[in-house]
Amino acid sequence: MGDLQSEASGSDSENECLPVERRAVVVGNSTEEPDVETKEPRDPLADYDDSETCVELMHARLTTLSDLELERFSSLEYLGLRQNLIVDMSLVSTLSPTLRDLDLYDNRIKRIAGLESSSSLQSLDLSFNKIRTIENLDALTDLKELFLVSNRIHVIENLSALRSLTYLELGANRIRSIQGLDELVGLEQLFLGKNKISRLENLSSLKKLRVLSIQSNRIVVIEGIEELTNLEELYLSHNGISEISGLDANTKLTILDVTSNQLTRLANITHLQVLEDLWASGNQLTQFDNIEAECAPLPELRTVYFEFNPVQRTQP
Repeated sequence: MGDLQSEASGSDSENECLPVERRAVVVGNSTEEPDVETKEPRDPLADYDDSETCVELMHARLTTLSDLELERFSSLEYLGLRQNLIVDMSLVSTLSPTLRDLDLYDNRIKRIAGLESSSSLQSLDLSFNKIRTIENLDALTDLKELFLVSNRIHVIENLSALRSLTYLELGANRIRSIQGLDELVGLEQLFLGKNKISRLENLSSLKKLRVLSIQSNRIVVIEGIEELTNLEELYLSHNGISEISGLDANTKLTILDVTSNQLTRLANITHLQVLEDLWASGNQLTQFDNIEAECAPLPELRTVYFEFNPVQRTQP
């Protein structure tokens, strides 16, 4: 090594790095590799004190929770392990019962597990994983927000214990029917976009619902929301609806989105006296007089979208 260092110091460029050739050490008739000091893999959470309440580790290519020694955080309230490669979440059972927010967005989790001791949890994000079944959530009686976007879920089920839930996001799954929501009487926001749902049904128990989003499904009739009298925002874009109807009791609506459906005329909205936004682009509306007749009586209407309708080409 001394010769190598003197050659480096005498080179034309002080910053030039010379290649170091790794040679075997010959002892007698045998060839042995030189001793190389091996280092233990560094704990990615080594800089966190045991008293931390918030722990976040993103884009770290984690495949397991076992190496993190998460049980040492006795006062943990938030754990964020977004965008890793975690497959098994069962070791969540070792976390402190003080945990309130668990974010495992964008991993490779196949099964919901390990939440039996997480009764204080208020927010759970398992979006963008590989989950097929909603299960093992009975202990989460304080849960307020549940995110299961972009998984492989076919059926809405096993949610009856979540009586405190106010926000449920099930978009981009494989759900074909609305069901299993009867016990969620405190639910305020429900997102079911990008599924395969063909009917608005089984929603009557959701009296507190303020936001319903069911975009990009297979809805052809607006129905089944007569008892949702507190509904303020209704998102129905990218379906197959040909007529606006079924909104007689939804007089608190401030936003109505019917973009990219099959409407040929506006109808049945003049009673929506607090409506502020009407989004109806990408339909088959042809008559400006019809649009004016339906919109003029709405005193709070501030924003309308009618782009990509035939009326745009034929009327001023």
